[in-house]
Formats: sequence, structure tokens, C-alpha cells
Amino acid sequence: MKPVHLAILLFLLGSAGRSGALTPEEKNTIQAYESVSKSVVFILSRGTTVEETGRIVETWASGSGVIVDSGLVLTNYHVLKNAQQVNIVLPNGDRVDGTLIGTAPGLDLALLKVEGGVDSLPPARLDSNRTAKVGQKVLAIGSPFGLEHSVTSGIVSGLDRELLGTELGPALIQFDAPVNPGQSGGALVDSQGRVIGLITAKLSAGESVGLALPIDIAIHVLPDLKAMGHPFRPQLGFGCVSVTPELAVLLDLPASSGALVQEVTEESPAEKAGLERGKRHLFLNERDYVLGGDLITAIDGIPVEGPTDLLLHLLTVRPGDRVTLEVIGASGRREVRIEIPPMKH
Repeated sequence: MKPVHLAILLFLLGSAGRSGALTPEEKNTIQAYESVSKSVVFILSRGTTVEETGRIVETWASGSGVIVDSGLVLTNYHVLKNAQQVNIVLPNGDRVDGTLIGTAPGLDLALLKVEGGVDSLPPARLDSNRTAKVGQKVLAIGSPFGLEHSVTSGIVSGLDRELLGTELGPALIQFDAPVNPGQSGGALVDSQGRVIGLITAKLSAGESVGLALPIDIAIHVLPDLKAMGHPFRPQLGFGCVSVTPELAVLLDLPASSGALVQEVTEESPAEKAGLERGKRHLFLNERDYVLGGDLITAIDGIPVEGPTDLLLHLLTVRPGDRVTLEVIGASGRREVRIEIPPMKH
């Protein structure tokens, strides 16, 4: 009987060893985390604000940031909104000062320069092609409640979500990985270890409903933040909404995708160029749609599926440039050429 008992023991030991082995999915998660974690920092900011009573009070905020270039950290603007002093905790544990060199409040972006410790800061790999797909695995890396280099996992739950209070329009990535205070500005990472988004917000009324700014928007803004301290945002004087194939069928629109013009400001460059809005209103899904106006399908030959495509292209133009919008209106297809006006500081 002893040999049998020994055989059973060896079998159990062998089974325990096999059950403790990492699965391919776990290995992938670990690899993706390790490839980005050294490029994510913890941010502490101290500042002051004035209460309604007129009393000045000290404020503290914390968040995360992603190293995007040598000595440069990208984070959310709301983390530094009232900052007068910024400390950055590096992956090796060192605490250094941070200098604010650029902000884009409407995009909830801020750029910090790290004072010292630059050699230990490997830039993260950024996905510039907006490849996020609903259902794909993502990791959220940041410092919730100051717990540095924490990671949670989930999937992309939706695309083209909108966050009130920003100029982003329906551009954000929705994901279901848990998000807590201190993770704002952290990295949303795909299974290849690439940063696809900057963690921006969570819906407090929901459970595991996070929102991230697509990193390609930040990539477009970075050169201006470095050079000017702010992005160039041309004011063309029109607003629009995304058109999906389903919405196009429901509203009987002339194309299956694009950006439907909702408003055109009087005396604006858009109005002077001949861009037209509709006059018929339809309330659908708690939103007021203006129908009958121009549907923008391309800008400078680049297909447009919604306002985000317009935003990305307009971040690259300069005063005096001309952009050409391909539109479908009441009179059929035509081109609308708009000259970019001087920058407003």
C-alpha cells in the first residue's frame, strides 16, 4: 500500500504544480503591465482656492500621469487645476518637482516637465491609430488612493462617449475596469502594452463605468503644448453630431456616416463659407437633433465619421490655411472651403 500512497502524493504534488502555472492570458496581462508600469507616475499637487465666503483655503489633489517623452509627463488638467506646487513620484520611488509647461482645459490635458530623474523615465508606447474596439481587453494603470502602480483589468465597453464640461464631443473610450480617485491621468493599455487612452473620469452613479481620452488626440496636441503652452483651436463657428449607420437609417440621412451640422454661428467663418444647418427639430434618446442641414463626410480628403475626426484634423492647421469640407446638403454634394482665422489667445 505504501507505493500506492506515494504515487497518489506525487500525483497531487504534480497537479498542484500544474494548477499554479500561469495561463497564456495571465502571461499577456503581466507582460502588458510590465511594459507600461515604469512609464506611469504618481502626481501630488498643492494649491489654493477661494470659497464663496471669500476665505482662501489650501487644496490638495492627486492623480497619475504617463511619460510621453524624455522628461515630459501627460496628465489630466483637472488634477492640476488649482496647483501651485507639483510633486511627481517616479517609478523608482524618488519624489521630484514638476513644472507645468502646457494646458488644454477643454481637452482636460496638462503637460508637466520633470525636474530631475529624467534618465529613469522610459516613454510609454502610444497607439496613434485609434484602434480601440468594443470588447477588447484593457488594463487601467495608475495610483488609486496613492497606491502606486496599481492595475485593474476589463474590456472596452463603448466608443464615442461624451463628457459634459469638455470640448471633446463624442470622442471618449468607455471601459469597465474599476477606477478610483488618484487614477485620473493614468494609462489605459491594450494587450500589446500600448497606451490607447488617458484615464479621465468615472461615472459616480454607476459601477465600473470609466472614460478615457483617446491617446491620439493627446498626440496631436503635444507639439503645441510643448511650443506654445496651449493647443491651437480654430473657432470656425459650427457644431455637429456623429452619425452612425443605424441613426442614418432612422433619420433618413443621405449617408451612413459623417458629422451632421447642428448649429452655425452668425458671421462666423463657417457661415461665410456657406455651411448650412437645418431647421427641423427631432427629440430622440434625450437629445434634440437638428435635421435638414449639411452632413460633413470628409475634411481635406480624410473621411469623417463624427466630430472627433474634425477635431483631430483641425488640431494640425494654422491661421491662413484653408480646409475643404465635403458635404451633402439639400442641393446635393458640394465642397465648402473655410479659411482658418487668426488664433485667439
